[in-house]
Amino acid sequence: MKTALVIGIGGNFGLQMAHALRAQGWQVNALLRNASKAPAWLTADQIHIGSARDKASVARAAKGADVIVYAANPQYHRWHEEALQMLEPVVQVAQEQGARILFPGNVYNFTPTDQPISERHRMQAPTDKGEIRIQMEARLLRASQQGAKVTLVRAGDFLGEQMQMSWLDYMLKGKNGQYKLSMPHDDQHVHYWTYLPDLCANAVKLVENAQSDFDVWHDPGFALRTSDWQEAFAANGWTVKTSAFPWWVFRLIAPFNPMLREVFKMRYLWQRPVVMDGSKMCAALGAQRSQTDFSNIVAGMVERSLHTTAQLKQA
Repeated sequence: MKTALVIGIGGNFGLQMAHALRAQGWQVNALLRNASKAPAWLTADQIHIGSARDKASVARAAKGADVIVYAANPQYHRWHEEALQMLEPVVQVAQEQGARILFPGNVYNFTPTDQPISERHRMQAPTDKGEIRIQMEARLLRASQQGAKVTLVRAGDFLGEQMQMSWLDYMLKGKNGQYKLSMPHDDQHVHYWTYLPDLCANAVKLVENAQSDFDVWHDPGFALRTSDWQEAFAANGWTVKTSAFPWWVFRLIAPFNPMLREVFKMRYLWQRPVVMDGSKMCAALGAQRSQTDFSNIVAGMVERSLHTTAQLKQA
């Protein structure tokens, strides 16, 4: 049985990757600071207590693992100080143990363009966060030349039913088939989204059929306008009204809130297109590729998002 170590199993990507790996018969282990944060289905021998920032902890947990799923992230406003620092112990362990790192890439590396972006596209980040991501990927490339292996799957903003605090939680209000969506972009903007369960199911297949020591894949995802959301709601028999997202609130609060200040800095992604070309992944996986219909995704997410919003109001 192949074994994967998930670092960051408490987050959206880490937990969904763990589910996808289990579904394909993998042994899943996790590195956590606190065992109480582990999913209930993990047994005691699958849980390793320690810090992802500590190389010795990572090395013990990764012993015998074929793949290390890197799903850890510092707080959004701490990237400058911590993102590269957090990655380094995992990279060193993978180099020494010959493991493959599965790394979730994002779109920050690229300047907005009207054309879909392929894996060969030149990276030129418009923000400091994008520069950090480029540096992280450069470190992974060097690692693949020094004993490690890397599979990088690049995706858009995540959609999914089992997520914590997705964009839809902020966008959606309503009940009983009558909904309102506060759109973070105008009606003409094309925004790039990724359905997380599909991404993770496909990532498992890509890892199992790795092509090289440094594989980069772009998720086809969904390039959506406001009208696409409206059509998906209509396909489920629901009425939805759209309005503008209240960015002005972020603008007012951002100077006093480091997290929101960083979020507001990335607003350009809701104003100019940064969409990946997923044709390479489509060709490689063919009929085995998971691709859920968008209207079905919306159906599943609406119920979960409204439930989450209700919980937040009660808290």
